[in-house]
Amino acid sequence: MTARPARKRLHPAERRGMILEEALRLFAERHFSVVTVRDIALVCDINVGLLYHYFANKDDLVRSALGHAIEQLMAGYEARRPVDTEPLADILAWLDIHMELAPTLALMVKLMSDYASSSLRDEELDGLIAGFYGREKTLLESALRRGVESGRFPPVDIPRTARRIGLMLDGIFYASASRGDERIVADIADLADFVRATLGAGARPAAMRGAAG
Repeated sequence: MTARPARKRLHPAERRGMILEEALRLFAERHFSVVTVRDIALVCDINVGLLYHYFANKDDLVRSALGHAIEQLMAGYEARRPVDTEPLADILAWLDIHMELAPTLALMVKLMSDYASSSLRDEELDGLIAGFYGREKTLLESALRRGVESGRFPPVDIPRTARRIGLMLDGIFYASASRGDERIVADIADLADFVRATLGAGARPAAMRGAAG
C-alpha cells in the first residue's frame, strides 16, 4: 500500500489564509448557506477541531473570508498608488488591482450577491460590505476632486462620476457571472480606456496592456 504523502506543515498565518481562500471558493461555488464547516475542513485536509482553533463558527468564517478578500484588494491598491498621488493614476490603480485579483474578486462578488439575495442578515457582514463600498466611494471621489480642483480633469459631478465608475466596475463582475465568460480583465481594461477618455490622457498601467481582445 502506497504511503500517503506527508502533509506540508504551514505557519499558522499561512494555514489561516489557506482556510479563508478555500472557504471563499466554496461559499461562492455552492452558496454560502449550504456549505458546512466540515466541508471546508475536508477541502483544507484538516480536522474540524483545528479549524475551530482559527474560527469560532461558520458565521465567523463567512465574515473572515469576505474581509480577507477585501483587505487583499485594499492592500494591493495602496501598493500600486503612485507616490505623487496623481489623480488619474490613482483611479487607474484601483482598476488595475481589480484586474490582478479578478479571480478572487469574482468569488467575493458572488458571495456578496448571494448574501444580499438571501433572507439572512448579519450586522457585522452588512458592515463589512457597506465599509468596502464606502472606501471605494471615498478613494474615487478624492481622486476626482483633486483632478477637478487642479484643472487636470474637466469639471464633472464628482459624486455622480465616482458612483458611475463603481457601478460599471461592479457590472463587469456581475455580467461575467451571468454570461459565464472570462472577459473581466478585458472589460476592466475597456473601462480604464473610457475613464482616460473622459478625464484625460494618462499612462496605461502594466496589467492593462494586452488585456483587451
